[in-house]
Amino acid sequence: MTDYTGEQWKPIEFDFEYSNETRFEVSNYGRVRSFHKRAPNGNILKPGITLGYEVIVLRFLKPRDKKVQEEFDALEEEVAKLTDQLTRNKKAGENEAIINETTTRLNKLNQQLKKKRAEDIKLRRINWQSLAHRIVATYFLERPSKEHTIVAHLDYQKRNNSYRNLKWMTPAENYAHQQKSPNVIKDKLEKQYGNKTKSKATKLTVTRVMLLKKMLNQGKPMKQLVKLFKVTETQIFRIKRGENWKDIEAAK
Repeated sequence: MTDYTGEQWKPIEFDFEYSNETRFEVSNYGRVRSFHKRAPNGNILKPGITLGYEVIVLRFLKPRDKKVQEEFDALEEEVAKLTDQLTRNKKAGENEAIINETTTRLNKLNQQLKKKRAEDIKLRRINWQSLAHRIVATYFLERPSKEHTIVAHLDYQKRNNSYRNLKWMTPAENYAHQQKSPNVIKDKLEKQYGNKTKSKATKLTVTRVMLLKKMLNQGKPMKQLVKLFKVTETQIFRIKRGENWKDIEAAK
């Protein structure tokens, strides 16, 4: 596992006890890693995706109840004794009936232990999940107040979880921020213009007009724009002066 330049890691803390011999860390670049016996140097976790956002899903086991642990210890001790007895019987050349009886008892105990372990895991399991960008914000960004409950992506890219791209916002601030999202603007314009967003006569759509305005702002040559968008210079001048498509902003 290689760290990125400037990447920092902090341990993730949980508000519950668990018995897993695993610890987790989050980086300011949005990555989460785990440390355990098979990965002492850290293993980067692959996030799930929900509504376009990266989600970290973890599974834990609650500490085992003392009484239940004693039951497990007793059962495992009995299995160990029977296993040892069976080994001694075979070495001593005991008759087949005795060996078969011991083997049957041992198999029953192992089945009982297996079933008990499965039930125990089911009762103790803790399923934990969190949006990756919220974990990053929790550990690397100062939260201004209790009213700042939402972590927004500044560039509207839901999987860019670098701390530089995140910001704590109030619901009102986040709503205003989302209204500036290119996808939200595009959806609004398409609803506003309906069938007018695409015309065979002009060969223009909302998306193409946004791109055209961007290229106008960049000072692209008129001949290049005419050839690229397959419209007349007059149409482009009208768009530039705001006579046509005036409600459409340039792409960013």
